[in-house]
Amino acid sequence: MTYEEFKDELWEQVTKKSEWGLSEDNIKIYNNGFSAPDDENEQKFIRDTNIRYHKKESDILIGDFMVININGPEEDVKHQCRLDLNALYEDFGKLGWKFVWKVVKNNVDLSNQLFETGVLSLINDYNAAREKLIIRPINYTDNKYSLKEAVYKKIGDIALVLYLVMYENKVQGLGTTKIHKETFGKWGKDFEEVWEAALTNTYVLAPPRMYFTPDECMEPPYERGAFMAFGSKMKSFGKLQTPTVTTTKQINGAIAMFYPGVKEKIASMAGGSYYVAFTSIHEARIHCVNTVPPRTILSSIKRVNKAFDPEEILTRKVYYYDAKKDTFDMLEL
Repeated sequence: MTYEEFKDELWEQVTKKSEWGLSEDNIKIYNNGFSAPDDENEQKFIRDTNIRYHKKESDILIGDFMVININGPEEDVKHQCRLDLNALYEDFGKLGWKFVWKVVKNNVDLSNQLFETGVLSLINDYNAAREKLIIRPINYTDNKYSLKEAVYKKIGDIALVLYLVMYENKVQGLGTTKIHKETFGKWGKDFEEVWEAALTNTYVLAPPRMYFTPDECMEPPYERGAFMAFGSKMKSFGKLQTPTVTTTKQINGAIAMFYPGVKEKIASMAGGSYYVAFTSIHEARIHCVNTVPPRTILSSIKRVNKAFDPEEILTRKVYYYDAKKDTFDMLEL
C-alpha cells in the first residue's frame, strides 16, 4: 500500500468510528506545506506542530498530520489528538493496521480521560502528563528548601524546575504545580527523555524572542523578534547593542536561554562569546565580550535585584557563554 493509499484508507476508517464518538466533523488532515496566514488558530497549530515534531519555528507546516478533536462536556472545550502520518505509515509497514488502530484509540481514550478525571488525577501516568510538562526558571539559593522534593536541573545558582500545567486561560493565567521526585519515580522514565519533552512543551507554549529596544518589548506582535524562526532575517547585532532575550509570553521568559540551539544562535549573531545578565526570571540581557566589564554587569544586576520583588530574582551572578568551548558558566567575581 502506498503512502497516499494509506492516508485515504485511514481517513475513511477513522471517520466511521462512531463507537469512538467520531465523525468527519471531528477529524482533519493537514498536508505538508499547509499555511493559514489569515487564521490565528490554524497558525498556532502549525507553529506548535513544527516546534514539537521538528524543533523549528515556521508558519508553514512540515509533514502530514491527522488531527482528531475530542469535544468536552463544556462548549468550546476540546482536546486535540495530533498524529504524525509519516510515522504512522512507518508503523503500518512494520506492524500492520492492528497497531495503527491501537495508537489512534489510545490517543482518543486519553483525551476522554482528561475530560473525565482532570489533569492532576492522571499525574502518575506519564503518557497522560507528558504534554502538560514544562520547565520554569527560579533562583536555587532562595528556593533551596522548597526544591528538596522537586525535580530540577541546577546551573550555577539557577534551578530549572519541572512543573505540570494544571490550567491556562485568560482569566486565571497559567497554573502549575511542581513534579515531585516520588511522582517522577513512578513514571519509570529516563530523566533526559522527560526533560526533552518538557523543554519542547515549554518552547511550544512560549517560543524565544529577541528585542533590541524597550519599545519592542511592549505588546509585540507574535512575529517580532523571532530570531530562531526558520528563515529569520535576524542574522547579527552590533557589539555595543544589548538585546533582551525572552519569550513571546515574557512571563518566566528567561527560560528561553536554555532552549535548544538558542545560546549557539546568539553567539553566531554576536560574532562570538558573550555575557548574560539575567535581570529577572522573565528576561536576559546579552553583552558581547570586550564591551562591558563583567563586574560592571554584576553591579547592574545587583541594582536591578534591589529594585524588584525578591520572587522575581533569578540570579545574583553573571553568566558567560564561551563560543569556542560551547560552555555556559556562572562567573565568580
